[in-house]
Amino acid sequence: MKGVRASIGTLIKAGLASGRLDEEPTTAYLLLDGKCSGNCTFCPLKSGSEFLSRVRWPKVGLNSLLLIKGFERYCIQGILKGRFWEEVIEVAKSLDGPVSVSINPVSRDKLEKVYEVSDKLGVGLDAMSPRIFRQVRKPGSWKSYLKFVEWGVAVYGKGNVLVHLIAGLGETLKEALFTMRLAYRMGAGVALFAYTPINPRRGKGPDKGYYRYLQAYRYFLHMGWNPLRIPKEDPDSYKEAFLTSGCPGCNRPFYNERPVDSTLYNYPSMDRLNKDWEKVREELIGFINSRVLPKEEVR
Repeated sequence: MKGVRASIGTLIKAGLASGRLDEEPTTAYLLLDGKCSGNCTFCPLKSGSEFLSRVRWPKVGLNSLLLIKGFERYCIQGILKGRFWEEVIEVAKSLDGPVSVSINPVSRDKLEKVYEVSDKLGVGLDAMSPRIFRQVRKPGSWKSYLKFVEWGVAVYGKGNVLVHLIAGLGETLKEALFTMRLAYRMGAGVALFAYTPINPRRGKGPDKGYYRYLQAYRYFLHMGWNPLRIPKEDPDSYKEAFLTSGCPGCNRPFYNERPVDSTLYNYPSMDRLNKDWEKVREELIGFINSRVLPKEEVR
């Protein structure tokens, strides 16, 4: 293994690339190099693209990892290729700080080896239902990912596994809420993403009001509150719901959107959220008021 990829924002903050940052990443984001053998319809890594979501990931040598400092956490994103879990371990051993890993399902004994070099596990379930899982051609099976979440909670501990879910792949609200509840019942949490393709011909991001409701719902589950109360509560009392969700220290600036968007899907800081707060609040309330939420969707 000769190198790894790092998000352009990570490299700029570390002084390894030039550019302007509207918001600095608080986590250093790393990605295994190479083509992914998966065939997910929403992801460009199967073609060896330098992009993942809206972010460019230049290649850097392993020796450069020693220069990536000043972050609260390191996050290693795996790809599906031969013995990828060993590469994840090799990268993690080169880092000096808390490490999160996001990988495809592996056997429990391999997971336990990965746990030796990390304290948080991300599981890229991505799809919000078995129907969408099949539709977007995720590798493996829905059940295999749920089993991996179960193993992850057993190995890493309750609350240390984050199920990655992407809104806007064609799921219904009912499917989205059910899968978020399922993750929390299993002892995991949810890191919420929005599908925002680079090429507009491949669709567009989810409706902002819909996404605000998912953010609020996830936050209420995270806090142990009853999501049935969302329509009754003043959004001012849970503004943190609209910040980036994920591991401690994760803010993923502009991962799902451009800095010039009118409002962001995931806010990297409270300062930026406060600037847009009235619009974000309006998006959420507008969605709640525009529909009657069936009881089975919010129970």
